[in-house]
Amino acid sequence: MDTPTTSTYVPSIADTDQNYFSERFTSNVNAIPELTLNDAPWPGHIFIISYQDTNQVLTYHKEKGVVLQEYDGSHSQRWVCHSMLGWLGFTANPGDTTKFLSHYDWKLRCRDITINWNGMFCVRKRLKRLDGFQILMRGNEDSLWPVGMHEDSDVAVLQGSDAWWGFTMIA
Repeated sequence: MDTPTTSTYVPSIADTDQNYFSERFTSNVNAIPELTLNDAPWPGHIFIISYQDTNQVLTYHKEKGVVLQEYDGSHSQRWVCHSMLGWLGFTANPGDTTKFLSHYDWKLRCRDITINWNGMFCVRKRLKRLDGFQILMRGNEDSLWPVGMHEDSDVAVLQGSDAWWGFTMIA
């Protein structure tokens, strides 16, 4: 049997139009009362990414980088989902200074202006009807490693981590 052909990646409008994201990102999206945890990440949408079943969410902090903070609905806690070559990528603060979430020395940072190999995400649903997702990132030699919490409380790519993450779509 022949292997079926696959489609070629073509960027969606949402992937290429930063003004589209800027308008949606800065629109009046109010803080939501409850994080749902179970919205599958999809390019062109904005998400709150929470750590397990806590109110701690990924937050972009200009001086500290990517940290976990209590959810307050601020713009720094909103992550825009992008796609490239079948991989997912996330940005905070869309516009002229948009930086993609990636890992450096295994810790998550926002430094790149495009999705590079160290900013490519794969997200998979947890088994047995459990809430949330496992976030995997490319490590060395195209391996996938989970994202978790480093012993110094930094969000990092950690081989063997069993951490899980909730995605709540807000726009």
